[in-house]
Parts: sequence; C-alpha cells; structure tokens
Amino acid sequence: MSALAIPAVPVREVPGRRRGHLQLVGPGYVAPAPRPAEPASAARPAVRLTARGRLVRSVLVLTVALTAAVAGGGWLGSLTADAQGYQGPVERVSVATGDTLWAIAAATAPEGQDVRDVVDEILQLNGLASGDLVVGQQLVVPAG
Repeated sequence: MSALAIPAVPVREVPGRRRGHLQLVGPGYVAPAPRPAEPASAARPAVRLTARGRLVRSVLVLTVALTAAVAGGGWLGSLTADAQGYQGPVERVSVATGDTLWAIAAATAPEGQDVRDVVDEILQLNGLASGDLVVGQQLVVPAG
C-alpha cells in the first residue's frame, strides 16, 4: 500500500464570514461541541413589514378610523336633528283643488308673521322637497 503525504495548508479566517459546510479533516480530528441553538421567536419577530407594508397598514388604519368617525357623526347628527324640529302646536289641513302651499301658509300664518317663514316650516314639518301638492294630501301646518 502506498500513502501520499500532503502538507497542511493554514486556513485564513475572515471575521464575519461563514466557513463552508465541508471541511478537510485528518486523523485524530475531534469535532467541536455544537453551539446551543437560539430560539427562533427571540431572534426575530414572526412578521417583518417593509416600509411599503407599514405605509399600507397606516393608511388602512386611518381609513377605518375616518369611516367610523363619519358614520358615528352621521348617526349622532340624525339623533340631534330630530330634537331640533318644530316644537309648537300643529294642525292637519287637507289640500283642496287649486290650493297652493303659499295660500295654505297665508291662511294659517299668525298676524305679522312672514308667510315665507311659514312656508319653510310647512316644508320642514312634512318632509317636502318642493311646493308641489296633490289634491287630498294631508299636511301638518303650524297652528296659528
């Protein structure tokens, strides 16, 4: 049997660089003791967001908060709008042929009150968008 003697070449270690996973070993080599493994959860968080991910998350949170604020404001506004309605005495009037909103307001307006204000009150009390009336329609008007 023949043997070949190869002189050992010193290996230069570079700090911060990992050694390859293969290593040439000779007779009498003793493997180093394994290092204890660090827990994966302590090393890094489970999810790492990039700058774009953090921006998207922030915009999403702000959008949800703004939507909730607008919806809550609308709901509270509708509650307070009912309390601001007309609080005075009212009476029911049936619309006859040829009646106009102005004529009904003028007939029910107290002496000295502007008829335009009474027309606005009648529109508000009945939820009307315009002064169009239908014969037989029942209107709630301020009692004068």
